[in-house]
Amino acid sequence: MGEESNDHGFSVDEEWNSIQQRLKRLPYEMKLEVKEVLRQLAFPETTMMSPPPRKVPTKGAKKSGTARSKGKITSTSRIPSSWEVVDFQNPDSQPSPSPTTSSYKRKKGVRLGKTSTSRYPKPEAIPVKRLIDYMSRFMLPFIEKVVDVIGDGHCGFRAIVEFMGLTEENHIIIRTHLIQELKDHRDDYVKVYAGEDRYNYILNGLHPPANMKGCAHLVDKWLTFSDMGHLVANYYKRCVVMLTNLEVEKSESFFPLRGPPPPGKQKTLIMCLGVILNHFVLI
Repeated sequence: MGEESNDHGFSVDEEWNSIQQRLKRLPYEMKLEVKEVLRQLAFPETTMMSPPPRKVPTKGAKKSGTARSKGKITSTSRIPSSWEVVDFQNPDSQPSPSPTTSSYKRKKGVRLGKTSTSRYPKPEAIPVKRLIDYMSRFMLPFIEKVVDVIGDGHCGFRAIVEFMGLTEENHIIIRTHLIQELKDHRDDYVKVYAGEDRYNYILNGLHPPANMKGCAHLVDKWLTFSDMGHLVANYYKRCVVMLTNLEVEKSESFFPLRGPPPPGKQKTLIMCLGVILNHFVLI
């Protein structure tokens, strides 16, 4: 009696649709990485994931128990040269000059198969890019310092809390402030986000993940300036700038949408964050 099949009711449609929806929201560089992993799973025969078709013998002659009985040559020694055959047939004559003993003498200290690298220049080390090198060139004279933060999926909130004069570990406070701003002025932000669907997506993204450690892959929980720049500017009542270069992204500025501007001589610091390949720093 055959075993019953376990395939009844098996389906990955729900998981596959969820992967496709999440893939659309990933940055372009991460999309390429995910596509490469999927390609390896879908077409293992075109990658190193597929096993070799057969085991290739690497050394020694093929062993056979009947080779000697049939008179076959199984030795792996070389065939004697014509010079050696003539010398063997005429032992009393003077040995013939051999290429290995006359015209092809090796120089002392030379190894065949090795090429001297002294005439080739040493490769130059690839320069490591500094954080400030990712900023626009015309802004470099005005940048005094770049403060890096831990890149664990909370880097945007960590950079903001550094600006506020607190430690990075207090980054959860920034999420709480932005959630409060979003809820207190819900009607205004529903208009800004052109609907409640986007509003709810941003609100859910601001809530901290269940596991606060190792959540860099949770793109939905990142600080996204195009959606949250107004939240930061309105709550902290100051201009907020996202600075980068065109190779990474476009720079953006956000101003408070409510309240009067500061009095004439009163100075308000601008909050400036730098974006470096899916990572935030404080400028």
